Amino acid sequence: MLGIFTLAIAASASVWIFSYYHAKPFQPLQTAIHRAFPKAYPQVQGGQRRMHRNTPKTLRITMQVGFDPEPREADEQVAAVVARLEELARQHIDFPSYEIFEIHLVRRVPEHKSKTRTVTHEIATASASGGR
Repeated sequence: MLGIFTLAIAASASVWIFSYYHAKPFQPLQTAIHRAFPKAYPQVQGGQRRMHRNTPKTLRITMQVGFDPEPREADEQVAAVVARLEELARQHIDFPSYEIFEIHLVRRVPEHKSKTRTVTHEIATASASGGR
């Protein structure tokens, strides 16, 4: 019984330590996004896929928004949020070291499917392509 309890504590601690150190480089950016967008619940991730070493380095931000990001009528609001996120990223992390800037804007609607828009920028060329 004591062995199972010790194993559970060790497994929980190792997951917490991994999560802490994986997210630590992005903590200043995540805090800045939270200050700029208080109810956004931002999640910031970055790097390459472990299984595919030759993939581009991606900076990914997922956050909640207070508007429906899907319709074309929201393009102006989406562009403003994306511009502010890029500004914050340039201030708080080594932004040019990434090749792709990926933003996922999500609006959760109770008892309905979430409304989502993904916007991807190639950082090296500064060209953008938005999609759903």
